Amino acid sequence: MLRFHFAAEDLALVRVTVLGPLAETQLGLWNLQRRDGKALFGGWRMRTGPLVASDGPDTARFLSRPAGGLVDLFTLVGAAGCMDEGVQRLSSTPDRRLRAEFAVLPGMDRWRAPWLTEAMNADPRAVRRLVASLQDCHRVAVAPYWGRIHQHLDGEVARRGRLMVEGGVGALLDSLRPMAVWKPPVLEIPGYRPLTHPETDFHLAGRPLVLAPSVFCGPVPQLFTGTRSDTVVMVYPALNNPVEAARLWAPPADARQVDAPVPPALSALLGRTRAIVLCVIADHPACTTTQLAQRAGISPASASEHATTLRGAGLTALARERKTALHTVTHLGLTLLNSNDSAPSGA
Repeated sequence: MLRFHFAAEDLALVRVTVLGPLAETQLGLWNLQRRDGKALFGGWRMRTGPLVASDGPDTARFLSRPAGGLVDLFTLVGAAGCMDEGVQRLSSTPDRRLRAEFAVLPGMDRWRAPWLTEAMNADPRAVRRLVASLQDCHRVAVAPYWGRIHQHLDGEVARRGRLMVEGGVGALLDSLRPMAVWKPPVLEIPGYRPLTHPETDFHLAGRPLVLAPSVFCGPVPQLFTGTRSDTVVMVYPALNNPVEAARLWAPPADARQVDAPVPPALSALLGRTRAIVLCVIADHPACTTTQLAQRAGISPASASEHATTLRGAGLTALARERKTALHTVTHLGLTLLNSNDSAPSGA
């Protein structure tokens, strides 16, 4: 069992956030090697396993052995909204921090490809090869489902956030039962098997605690502190329902990440990608450009360009919340969507 000990000031530093696709890719590689949770992940593993090829199996064993030694990319990289952002941060991580993080791995030379030994020493070519392998693994294991995964994790964060607003941090921590049990001022995690942190009693000592939901983590939350120990991340399982899992892992009909179908007449009028962007903004009001790009399955630059064009046509608007720009649909945009929803497909 792991016990988190909270001082009064630590409670004010708790937050819930989505770590992003790089973290889910690494946790997915860990999950892919496991044998438990067949009702939740059996179909995804069966479909995904054969697709993780080339350097993928070596990368999976290196970063995420099922028995332990999970490399902590989460505190190295932080929350990254898209895969490109995550791997860019990983590529620019100082050599000394990479070496320090890889040094936590147990001695498993017989499992390690020679090029990964070079990556442990922060050799630039080997690190680039590791990054390329992670991108390949993301493409086959996470990207086809990322729209649904992200929506699921966003909903989890929103739900926990409402609990914290209504009942305080105590209500948030209490809502983590049965995977964690809040006995003020201690949060207990029964059945904890440490992947990176061997302590059974952990004192936050003024460090922020980030609660990070993951669809691939399970069944027990895991603790990550990073080499600089300035951030504490507790990744916890956010997928426990086989029905919800079946919805997440259903094979995508196509490469789009849009939740609802785009009316053919709207595609003909605006162009397919721009129509997708408008539908995403309508379905997810007050979304950032990064969120828009993720849900539309395009790059942030392309999302920004299409949103600007739609805004110029009066179909969307830009609102600001503090320093964040949020996209919303206008009355004219809704009118156009509604008229195309009712139009015959041949119109």
